[in-house]
Order: sequence, then structure tokens, then C-alpha cells
Amino acid sequence: MRRSAFTLIEVLVALVVGAIVLLGAHQVLSVLTDQSHALAARAAQTDRDANGERMLRDLVGQLELGSPGTVPFSGSPDSVQFSSWCETPSGWLERCVVILSFAADGDHEALRAQLGTIPPLDLVRDLHGGAFRYLESAAGGGQWFQKWGTGITAPLGIDVVLMRDDAVDTMLLRIGPRG
Repeated sequence: MRRSAFTLIEVLVALVVGAIVLLGAHQVLSVLTDQSHALAARAAQTDRDANGERMLRDLVGQLELGSPGTVPFSGSPDSVQFSSWCETPSGWLERCVVILSFAADGDHEALRAQLGTIPPLDLVRDLHGGAFRYLESAAGGGQWFQKWGTGITAPLGIDVVLMRDDAVDTMLLRIGPRG
């Protein structure tokens, strides 16, 4: 009489094949999890940069000169100071002094904004350097300056040069409600 049962060798082979399949599935899931985390981190960085750029455009776009209580506009290649209208936590706007600068952040730099008395905010991170330039005239391709002295006028725009690992980006920020 013959029994229909598995031999010990067949059971061991089935266990080894099953273990190899499970190990392969684990590796695939690990790679997918790592890629998912990397994608989420990149999306968060992109959101942070977009929010920082939007805040920067709002601050420069609401720049105010010549009113009582405002500071004169002044700028150098590594910092800019002016008065603007800043949003409060309660949702309304208050006049504040804005200082934009490039600050060291470990082995990288960040474009930082100091708004009045609140702690500094990093608007753009992971830079290798940066500079500000100031547009005096748009005629003939534009006349740019590396410095803007304190006075009663502001430039037409600020060019923010952002140096990253793989590229150099520039943002042209229009000042105030000019045409």
C-alpha cells in the first residue's frame, strides 16, 4: 500500500523556496518604503520653498517708503533692509522692519527673513551661497547695482541669486505696486 505524503526533502525544498519568496518580497517592500519616504521629504522641501518664495514676494511687494515710522531701504550683496506690511498671527497686517540675509546653516546657507521681533524664518534652505542685486532702470536690458544706499527711494526690483548644488536660480522680485 502506497501513501501519498511529502518526503522530508520535498518539505525542506518548499520551505527554502517560500523563504526566498518572502525575502524577495521584503526587499521590494523596503525599497518601496524608502522611495516613498524620499518622495515625501522632497515634497515637503518643495512646499517649504514655495511658501518661502510666496512670503518673500509678499514682503517685497508690500514694501513701504517715506511714511512716518518706516526705515529707509538699504541693500548690499548679502542683506536687504526695508519696511513692509507683515501678516500677524491674528490675520491682519502690521508695519514691520524686514531684514533679508543669507545665513550659515551648518554646511549650507539659508535665505533668512527677520520680521520685527519674531524669531528669524528660513525662507529657502540648502543653499551654497546667494546674493542680492538691485534694479535701478529696466531700459536697455536693465541697470543693476550690487549695493543700494539708504535713501528715500527703492529700486524697481530685487534679484535674488540662489546657488544650489546643481544649479543657480534667480528670483526677480518686483517692489511695491509699480506697473
